[in-house]
Amino acid sequence: MTAQIPDLPPPAPAALEIWCESYPSVSETFVAAEALTLAQLGHPVHLCAAGRGDGHVDTGLPVSYLWEATTATRLRAMAAVAARHPWRCLADVRDRRRWRREEDVPPLRTLAPAIRRLQRSDAIIHAHFATMPALRALRASRILKRPWSLTAHAYDIYRSPANLTEKLRSAALVTSGCEYTVTHLRTITGPQAAGHVHQIVMGVDPDRFARTGPLPGGRHIVAVGRLVTKKGFVHLVDALARPSLAGTTLTIVGDGPLAGALRAQVDRHGLGARVTFTGALDSDGVQDQLERADVLAMPCVIAPDGDRDSMPVVVKEALAMQLPVVVSDVAGLPELVSEAFGRIVAPADTDALAQGLAQVLSAGPAERAAMGAAGRAHVIAHANLQTETARLSALLHEALSGPRLAVRRSTSDLSTD
Repeated sequence: MTAQIPDLPPPAPAALEIWCESYPSVSETFVAAEALTLAQLGHPVHLCAAGRGDGHVDTGLPVSYLWEATTATRLRAMAAVAARHPWRCLADVRDRRRWRREEDVPPLRTLAPAIRRLQRSDAIIHAHFATMPALRALRASRILKRPWSLTAHAYDIYRSPANLTEKLRSAALVTSGCEYTVTHLRTITGPQAAGHVHQIVMGVDPDRFARTGPLPGGRHIVAVGRLVTKKGFVHLVDALARPSLAGTTLTIVGDGPLAGALRAQVDRHGLGARVTFTGALDSDGVQDQLERADVLAMPCVIAPDGDRDSMPVVVKEALAMQLPVVVSDVAGLPELVSEAFGRIVAPADTDALAQGLAQVLSAGPAERAAMGAAGRAHVIAHANLQTETARLSALLHEALSGPRLAVRRSTSDLSTD
């Protein structure tokens, strides 16, 4: 007679440390949103950033800052880590010579407090950005012999791909926000590691980003993003000067190195009465601007240094709020936008951008409402924060459940080399 195998409860979601460079950051609200959603799914979550960002958000989750540890704290932690893992610490010194060819590598003592904290738990590091957060995660994982995961974004893939191949191959799981970047990452990893690279859309909460009133029905454009070359705002200002957009107003939300140049460009065109610069706004401020607008413009380009956006979150936020969008045919944007609720135009093509915006703004109330409804339905189906984070949670369990069997306080984490 075959013995009955008792039903076992599902394993508890893995404890996670989410590592990033600065937190909270106005331009990286997706980090906080994802962390909070992972916590709601049952993951114990701790955030670890190098330093404090320029944003304001309170998720209620614990946060540690590497640069705020005192010298004494670092030295004590380093002594404890080195005593437990002397050979692994020496290997880190050796590997730093190689990593330094492509990026700065701070001494291991700057990481020691975080490593010491991880020694007391079975938490897994999930790094956002394949820049310094990924290198820190890679180093900590080698000290602790513990798997880690990575979400790579466009900046670190195209603008600053330092030690990228090693980071991608070292991580147990790699995710990125669109098929465009995922395909590129799989090419870098090669066939031996391509299977652990997956698409997880940086989603939005459709309950949070929902209209509180009807569409304005006017001729007002909003553009949101850092004032840098890749956003293509220089082409947007030129487009506003075209006759087809006469009487149209524009609000540019964001700050950055091109702020002065864009203001001067507005003045040259005589558009000062029609263009408003708000500076950087928090998530609530951005939502308020989306509520007031008739169309979102995201005229991205590939910058001369290779920097580009993959699939900006604000486009999904606008669609969730039933706002039509006009975007460039760059990176992952064509994967997100269709003629049903927006227009896709050639990058850096001022005439095409003006024409696309004019088409949307010439639509009547019924057509605008239909476009808004279609856009919101698309986001709910394909870029929902809860759905995409649940997929990430499942992928983390699949990728890390095997290695995690050896990650307990009674095993290699707490032993010496």
